[in-house]
Amino acid sequence: MTDIAKAIEQAKAEVMPFESWERLPGETSAAFAAFCAFRDYGAERNIRKAVDSAEKDAAVRAKRYRVWRNWCTHFRWRERAADYDNYTEKLKQTEFRKTIEAQGEMHRKVTGKMLEVVSKKLDSMNPEDLTQGNVSEWVQTAIKTEREAAGLVADNGRAEPKQGELAFVPDFQGL
Repeated sequence: MTDIAKAIEQAKAEVMPFESWERLPGETSAAFAAFCAFRDYGAERNIRKAVDSAEKDAAVRAKRYRVWRNWCTHFRWRERAADYDNYTEKLKQTEFRKTIEAQGEMHRKVTGKMLEVVSKKLDSMNPEDLTQGNVSEWVQTAIKTEREAAGLVADNGRAEPKQGELAFVPDFQGL
């Protein structure tokens, strides 16, 4: 490679992001296709398994294995495949986080609607219709729910469950 070609490659590398699992300079399309078969084999990957899955003819597999083994060393397949695995795992984690956040938003909306219904029912109730047991149960439920929503821990030192069960009395039916 000439000095000018090296300078161009170096400039490209600085300007454009490059992931190690992309086709490398000097890597033939056959070598890159073989790397992709190796990379996509998954966590149990090795050259033998990748060759066996790509080729059914035993004589061709033996020749291909030697070539792929050389390419594996020359083009750092194991390192590149590990980089690719890390990249895809980060993508999965990002998607998982987005799903959890969306579910949390949905839960907050539903909880808000439920609290509005409870508030309307409390406003319409005659306080004299409440028994001591009702008041005590409601206060305990309200405190427990507030602690759970805030992520506070219980007296026993363990975290409270994030989703509690709410017990509704028959007065709330039909709302």
